[in-house]
Amino acid sequence: MKLRFLIFFLIVLSCSETVNPEYYENWKLRRKNALYAEDGFLNLAGLYQIEDGKHTMGSSEGNDMLMPNGFPDNFAEFTVKDSIITFKYYVPVLFENKLITDISYNFFEDFNFFDRGSFRWFVHVDSGVIGIRLRNFNHPMLKSALEINHFTYSKRWIVNATFKPFETPKKAIIPNFQGGSYFDIVPGKIYFNYGGTEYSFEPTVRSSGRYFIAFGDLTNGESTYGGGRFLYLDPPDSNNNMTIDFNMAYNPPCVFSTFTTCPLPPKENILPVAITAGELDYNGVLFSSVYE
Repeated sequence: MKLRFLIFFLIVLSCSETVNPEYYENWKLRRKNALYAEDGFLNLAGLYQIEDGKHTMGSSEGNDMLMPNGFPDNFAEFTVKDSIITFKYYVPVLFENKLITDISYNFFEDFNFFDRGSFRWFVHVDSGVIGIRLRNFNHPMLKSALEINHFTYSKRWIVNATFKPFETPKKAIIPNFQGGSYFDIVPGKIYFNYGGTEYSFEPTVRSSGRYFIAFGDLTNGESTYGGGRFLYLDPPDSNNNMTIDFNMAYNPPCVFSTFTTCPLPPKENILPVAITAGELDYNGVLFSSVYE
């Protein structure tokens, strides 16, 4: 009887080590659903960086902003002066449930988007890039199955950390995928120990209050994306303690589409070790390839 119980216990223990925890499986599901969402990255159909001056939009060659087939040859013109953009459409477009042909606004103060058929476009300001981002809610690849592969989940990649705030938050220069850079605020350093060695990250803070880290490690360019990966962390507790779960490290949207403005890991966040946890590199077809 004791032997049967021991065998049963060992089987249960073995199964519990191979089944991923529920929070992790839920995170993977939310992650994939977010990519397919209306404001996700898989429906992107274009990103056009803009500068001060007059520009043209249309589907014929010679336009400054070349639109996909289905748009008129000469669709619109727009003028940028500092933070003011003025659109003049040659055919009516939908704006706030009404048809318009002219509009002018401050794109740093107002987020306005315009629709025509299944397409939506708007001024996108992120990661130091100012441009017009185009979505297609009938993107030809949205019905395809997206496969995201991961390292094997392991509790050893959940590490305790300590946050040490700077006396004065640091203004950091963050490089981006488009070859430019932007400024962000780093409130302090996150210190953690792995394998007997202390490492650190310099995070930024999102509007949600969560800490964001773009980091690199020795797997980049091998088993993971060469441009690093992202992590979100809950803010430190009252004792400045934090937890880093590298199992939840994920690929930047640049791996799925070139119409993105991903930050790259600053040198302070590049680790001299291999983090064999989280998402592996994406080897599928770029969703932006349809429009390139």
